[in-house]
Amino acid sequence: MNLIQFLRIFWARRWLVLGTALACFVAATLVASALPKRYGATARLLIDTMQSDPVTGSGLTMRDTRPYIFTQTELIRDPRVTGAVVDRLGLANDPDTIAAYQASGFREEDGGIRRWLANQIAQRVSAGQVGATSIFEIRVEGPTPEYAKAVVGAVRDAYVQEVLRIKTDAAGRTSAWYAEQAEKERQLLEQAEARRNAFMKENNITLTAGPGSPDVEMAKLQSLQNAQAALRGTSGTALAATGEALPNVAADQLRVQLAAIEEEIARASEQLGPEHPAFKAALARKRAVEMQLANATRQQEASRAASANIARGSLTQLDAEIRAQQAVVLARKPIYDQLVALDREVELRRSQYERALARSADLRLVSDVSETSFVILGDPIAEQTPSYPKMGRIMTLAGIFGVLLGLMAALAAEFIARRVRGAEDLAYATGAPVLVSVGTPPPSPVRLQLRRLLGRRTDREDDSELQAI
Repeated sequence: MNLIQFLRIFWARRWLVLGTALACFVAATLVASALPKRYGATARLLIDTMQSDPVTGSGLTMRDTRPYIFTQTELIRDPRVTGAVVDRLGLANDPDTIAAYQASGFREEDGGIRRWLANQIAQRVSAGQVGATSIFEIRVEGPTPEYAKAVVGAVRDAYVQEVLRIKTDAAGRTSAWYAEQAEKERQLLEQAEARRNAFMKENNITLTAGPGSPDVEMAKLQSLQNAQAALRGTSGTALAATGEALPNVAADQLRVQLAAIEEEIARASEQLGPEHPAFKAALARKRAVEMQLANATRQQEASRAASANIARGSLTQLDAEIRAQQAVVLARKPIYDQLVALDREVELRRSQYERALARSADLRLVSDVSETSFVILGDPIAEQTPSYPKMGRIMTLAGIFGVLLGLMAALAAEFIARRVRGAEDLAYATGAPVLVSVGTPPPSPVRLQLRRLLGRRTDREDDSELQAI
């Protein structure tokens, strides 16, 4: 069959097609009108991705937003949220609701009326992100706009409180765990300090300062080595300076007297002559002063030599003391090594204790936080037009379905009682080609063109038909 034959069938049975379409349309309209209407209400929240945690400083990133939205969408339908809505609105106390619950067959073992109502609300709740924005929209459908608005507002408030409770409860539990760990670390730290103190007492170790400082023997060795370095660096110059700087008042006075006597002898030799008694007396005084000056110089040299001997003796004694102290320190080296290991254990325990204590304090702050990453955007909004059933969509689909059903009914009726409606049907029924058609008006050029396109007839058949006509 070609398209022309189908069109002839549909046109011949057009009333069947129209009647079927009209019946489907009217039936769908009546059924949709009898269905209980549902009204939608929405409430919005703003996800503040820029707000960081007041303790940890972390916040949401754009990469984390999508999985976060999926998680929050499922959390809104959780019985903990919807159950809180039941409690807030007192739905379990309504007589009609109680009667509907008793007729539902839901058992007390399954959670009772509260869980049944929570499941009913969860089925009517939907949520999601508005486009590519940071706005999170919650939608609820109910039998009246007022009911839907009240439920969506309660859902939003219960959801925000649940998010905050999850955050604070988890932080509180973790804080308690860290507090327990900090207490354990404190006990281990006290035990490590007790072992170190007992070891120090047993081996007679006394530290010069706090933990990690050298003990008395090590400090004594370091002091001796510092004194040795200072003495060796300054001994030569210091001793020479000390010898030259020793005051010798008598020698200085003798030198002044000797200079005066020499001047007197020079004048006497010129004026009196070498045999004069005054000249000889001056020479005698000169010899006496020179002898006294020589004695004073020898005493000064002896004092310098004595100072040098004292310095050399001090260095020798200091070297001996350092060697003896080094022997003492080397003998106690295994003890010092064990003390270092005990000090490291104490520091490790102290570090772990301080970290656990600080983490517990941070989480305790989180458990006291009263803010979430959501900002409530205004009041809930209820729609005054029913969201279900959608009459326009239902009637459109019913009309399309009715037309298709009518076409199928027309084809079924045609094949049950097949009729000849054109030359193509006659050729199909007799199995012979149709040569002439009598009593039909001549086809227009447009009709011939359509028949050529739709019926796939050849030009020769069209020419023979025209000649027959």
